[in-house]
Amino acid sequence: MNSTNFHQLYIFYMVARLQSFSKAAQELSISQPAVSIQVRELENSLGTSLLHRMRRELRLTETGEAVLSYTQRIFALADEMHSVVQDIQGLHSGRLTIGSSTTPGEYILPWLIGKFRQQHSGIQVSLTIANTQGVIDQIYAHELDIGMAGSPVNVKGLASFPYVLDRIVVIAAPNHPLAQQDGVTIRDLRKYDFIMREPGSATRKTAEGLLSARRVEPRVTMELGSNEAIKRAVAAGLGLGVLSEFAITPDVAAGMIEVVPVKQWDCNRQLSVFYRDDKYLSAAQNAFLDFLRTDTSDFGIQPDPVSEEGAASEGR
Repeated sequence: MNSTNFHQLYIFYMVARLQSFSKAAQELSISQPAVSIQVRELENSLGTSLLHRMRRELRLTETGEAVLSYTQRIFALADEMHSVVQDIQGLHSGRLTIGSSTTPGEYILPWLIGKFRQQHSGIQVSLTIANTQGVIDQIYAHELDIGMAGSPVNVKGLASFPYVLDRIVVIAAPNHPLAQQDGVTIRDLRKYDFIMREPGSATRKTAEGLLSARRVEPRVTMELGSNEAIKRAVAAGLGLGVLSEFAITPDVAAGMIEVVPVKQWDCNRQLSVFYRDDKYLSAAQNAFLDFLRTDTSDFGIQPDPVSEEGAASEGR
């Protein structure tokens, strides 16, 4: 039986993941020629090419795809072995990798991770922000342990549970006409320009779902790729925005933007937590999942009495 050089295999794994010899060299703290030599020796030992080497990019060969699949499983098992050892030693050390979509990744998880590490300071936590499908793919590839997204995740092979309700609100600059007006209705929104997240954004999809149900088509004049860009554009008076209430609390407190109290604007989405259901869960992973299930953080969000009053009066 041919022996496998796991050092070479790990170097190939890093090159394939990062799609770059130079990035893999930097990550591994070795020279780029050393990376190239080790990958070439692995190819020689296997008797086949693993990579198509082109001027501007690397692509895996069909054999390379198969080898990468095995390396992902091999090194996931190695991580699992370390997790078992750490479990035996208790929660004094360990590593946790979390992936999240934009809103929970920017405004909720940093807070939660901070609270969690107050209880378990020995556990190292890394957070990756990507779209929901990207997080799902990385969990399947054993690159992430736990994910959080702005919508329920019902995917074969993943377990999930609801975490917290996210309220999507309409925001405006303090001098915008609607910020100065009482009794704003959803149909009033048709008269004004909107600044929206990019198509595919869960925040935008949730807001547009409500507007469509009320037969209102927003006049979208600008699309921006981040929550922070939306807030800056709204504060500059370029239009109305729709964002998670989690994303705007400091800006409202600073007087940069205001929440528009729109009657019957019941626009909410459920944030969910998900993870592989066919994988050994380490003590660190179980501890964080238990923490999420029992945590009662309000993230500094307080109910908007104006909006609640408006909704109540609308219902009377």
